Amino acid sequence: MKIHEFLDEGLVMPRLASRDRSGVLREMSATLEARHGAGIDGGLLDKLLKREELGTTAIGKGVAVPHCRAKGLKTPALMLGLSPDGVAFEAADGKPSHVFFLLVSPEDNPGSGLRLLAAIAGLVRRSRSLSSRLLKAATPGDVIEALRAEEDKAHD
Repeated sequence: MKIHEFLDEGLVMPRLASRDRSGVLREMSATLEARHGAGIDGGLLDKLLKREELGTTAIGKGVAVPHCRAKGLKTPALMLGLSPDGVAFEAADGKPSHVFFLLVSPEDNPGSGLRLLAAIAGLVRRSRSLSSRLLKAATPGDVIEALRAEEDKAHD
């Protein structure tokens, strides 16, 4: 499963304005809901905040994968946001998160979202330069290309 294939330039936010966890979730969920319109059943921010209450979705190495399920989707919806300054996301390693993969899985087909979540976690585990490479990318297209290159390198 190739992560970059779930993204296009409209789903990449190379410079998040938010400086805290709820702000990042608000900023990204608003963009994703606007993009999918009626395709997501609404209340995305509330679902993401409730998921964070269960435990942080920061997985370390500067990466967080906020996620939830929503009605109305046939395939997983993915967004990628970047914060050069980093955001405290309560990661186990105590470091701020700079890369945010916001994942919304179809409520009636959670397995597809779980496979994508596993692909993201695997890439983070295998890649030494994912965060730094994504943060150096200047445009949304460059971010996607950097992600594709990291995926290719991690599979070699």
